[in-house]
This record gives sequence, structure tokens and C-alpha cells, in this order.
Amino acid sequence: MGALTFMPPLLAFFIIVRRGLKPQRVKPNRLWVFPVVIALLVLLALSHGPFPDAVALAVYAGAAAAGGLLGWFTTRHIELTLDEATGTVMSQPTLFGTAMTASVFLARFVLDQAMGSGGQGGGWKAIAVQHGASLALIANAGLLFVAARGLTRAWHMQVRIHPMLAAHKASKAVQD
Repeated sequence: MGALTFMPPLLAFFIIVRRGLKPQRVKPNRLWVFPVVIALLVLLALSHGPFPDAVALAVYAGAAAAGGLLGWFTTRHIELTLDEATGTVMSQPTLFGTAMTASVFLARFVLDQAMGSGGQGGGWKAIAVQHGASLALIANAGLLFVAARGLTRAWHMQVRIHPMLAAHKASKAVQD
């Protein structure tokens, strides 16, 4: 197992934690960048396995729907502040959301390592043989949940900040 094996999950973990620990300036033209990167990393992680059966597709659809609902709900309750002087909108990410996103990526990576260890996983091999498909289903559903949560959060954030920025722009036009 080379060092390159650890790079994608470490990169995802670094990006997730770095963004989740500090207040963020909401940049309307860049709202979609992070969720799309996470969604692409999820698709990359899911591309390593076989095509899911009907039950797995139903579980994945349910996880994505639940993630979308949670993304909408949590974004609805984020406190947004607008600096009247600069027109900058700020938001504070939640520790729960950051931990949840990082955790599912970590779980998926650990599962990949356990199941792909080529018989050198020690006690992991028995777990992988007995429960590997179920664990992969849960980990994949978690990844889809997080991706849907992020994409919905970006959409709802855009819906919420658009009126704030429009009102700010209108007030600046009146002042000038």
C-alpha cells in the first residue's frame, strides 16, 4: 500500500476540516465549488465498486433524499450576517456538519482498506467477508447523504443570500 493510496482521502479530509473550522465569507459566485468537489470525490469513491442492485439503489436514493432534506433544514437555520459597508455575507459552519462529512469519508476509506487488504488485514478479513457488502452499502449511502446535503446547502444558501445582496445593492444605489 503506497503513499498515493492515502492521498485522495487525506485531501478530502483536509479540505473538509479546514473549511469547517472557521467562519466563511459567502461568495455567491463560488457557492457551488466545494459541494461539487465533494460530489466528485464521492462519485470517484463509488466508481471503484460494482454497479449497485435495486435494493442498493433504493437505499442510495433514500440517503440522498435525507441528505438533501438535512441540507435544506440546517441551511435554513444558519445565521447569516451582512456587513453593510462592504456587502459581504458571512456564515459560520457547524461543527456537527463538519464532523459528519469528515466521518463518512474516513469510514469509507477505512472500509476500502479493510476489504482490499489482500488477506493482510488480520481480523478485518473476517469482518470484510461476512459483512463487507452491508458495510459498503452503508458507507456509500453515507457518502451520497453528505454530497446531497452539500449540494442542497449551496442551493438554499444561494436562495437565502440573493435577497440580502439585492437589498444591499438597492440601498447603495439610493445612497449614491
